[in-house]
Amino acid sequence: MDTAESTPFKLKRKDKDEDKYRISATIAFIVVIVVIGVPMWWKTTTVYRVNLPSAPILRLSEQSIKTAVQVAIYTQQASRAQLLISELQSRFNDSDIWSVEFKQLPPLANAKEVHTPAALEKLILKEHPQSVGDFMFIEWPKLEDELLLTTERSALMRSDATSHKLTQLLHSKVLQTYRMKQILTTDERLGVKSEAPQPVYDVIVSVLNPKPRLTHARWNIAMAVETYIKPFLAQVSDISNYTVRTQWKYRVSIEAEIKQVRDQSKLGRHYALQESSLPHLLTSIAQNLSASTTDKPAINLVVYIPPCSMAPLHIYNSKNQKLTRNGVDAFISPGWGSLIIANPDERVCLSYINNEPPLAYYVNTNDNMQVMLDQLHKLLDISSELQIDGVKTVDIEQLVPRKWEYESYLRRSAVRHIATATSTLQSLVKLLDQISYIVIDDKVGTAIINSYTDILAAKAALLEHRLGDASALAKRAFVASEVGFFDASLLAQLYFPDEQKYAIYIPLFLPVMVPVLSSFNMLRKMLQSRRTKVKLQ
Repeated sequence: MDTAESTPFKLKRKDKDEDKYRISATIAFIVVIVVIGVPMWWKTTTVYRVNLPSAPILRLSEQSIKTAVQVAIYTQQASRAQLLISELQSRFNDSDIWSVEFKQLPPLANAKEVHTPAALEKLILKEHPQSVGDFMFIEWPKLEDELLLTTERSALMRSDATSHKLTQLLHSKVLQTYRMKQILTTDERLGVKSEAPQPVYDVIVSVLNPKPRLTHARWNIAMAVETYIKPFLAQVSDISNYTVRTQWKYRVSIEAEIKQVRDQSKLGRHYALQESSLPHLLTSIAQNLSASTTDKPAINLVVYIPPCSMAPLHIYNSKNQKLTRNGVDAFISPGWGSLIIANPDERVCLSYINNEPPLAYYVNTNDNMQVMLDQLHKLLDISSELQIDGVKTVDIEQLVPRKWEYESYLRRSAVRHIATATSTLQSLVKLLDQISYIVIDDKVGTAIINSYTDILAAKAALLEHRLGDASALAKRAFVASEVGFFDASLLAQLYFPDEQKYAIYIPLFLPVMVPVLSSFNMLRKMLQSRRTKVKLQ
């Protein structure tokens, strides 16, 4: 009897132990797969993305870019200055681009002792020094034109100059409002936007001599560049850094339609190059300069020496008018560079016509370099070509650009850098928000955040009349935005979207999840069975 009674008890206890081990094994299996395996798989397959201030970046366009400018007025009569300031202020109050502060300068006691405008300006600046971006109108009765723009931050005005003319000068020449509107407008029909200045440029000065055996042109181009081009570029290096190189190119074939024209010179003829043929000439030259390619943006300054068989060569417009200026034929191509046609001396070509031995001659450095400097002004978008009736501009007599002209370039470049960086960041943020599987590593994230911070700082500096700081911050914001946008890491995960990730991993994990689900079901049944037994007892 004792043996028979103890057997069911032992079997029952054994079943309970087996159930306990089975439950423990099932829970362990579930924990390993669900609690550890799935999160680990999710973590290892999750794309790394730095948190970005997406919403504030997308709101950058809502805050307008406004620039503070200080304009001083000096007249001998205080009442006239007050009237001009009142009228000028009313014309700028509603501007959404400019925050102009007009400042009246009190008449100087010893101003009558001054006999030249330059001396008067020096006297005024001694009492009222200017900051970068400032401008000043100085009344000078003995003036032929209504206004005379100097090479400094000033303009002389006649006693009868009106506020309308002053406003016209400020908008057209000093502030260049029309260019600012082209930069800031979102409507492409209102004007063509030029690209933002790049941080680094290669300036390549090339001299093309197609027939060196017949044209013995001598020119120390390296010395000419050291004397003229490099000092000028050093003065305008706040926005971009320039590396200058020189080269000679020989046996260059130029493809262009050229026509002989009879004239009264000793040669009895010259050759006409139609303005409409210049693009073809430029293409031909660009092909010959292909060996000079660089990974940096390049500005090509080309001097072409035509052989006597097609010299002198002059450019003609569609009205059959010669476009020679100061004895030099030249043209520019925005975005590429410029060309100067340096014709050989007449005596050299006379010798060629008379079948005499070739004569050596020196290329005129001063004339060609002055034209090249003027071309650089235009290629860098520094010069202001707009003409105003009654306003005259003093010619540049030195290598440095006019101060007011260059500071207008700084102002426009800062605004263009801010606008371009803002557009770049917003495009990038929209892309990253739409495509969640693009990696945003620390380098890209830092570049985006730094660019956003510098944009805000540059806007504040413009509004606080700190043009130098604004220019540096805007340039830094532009560079950082370009670094973030073109970073190669943004393309690394483009071929592995979430759909592909699931398509790869689901067939791998689904067979593993079947026993997990079965274990869940078995565990549920066991627990239900145990509750039923407890209730029956």
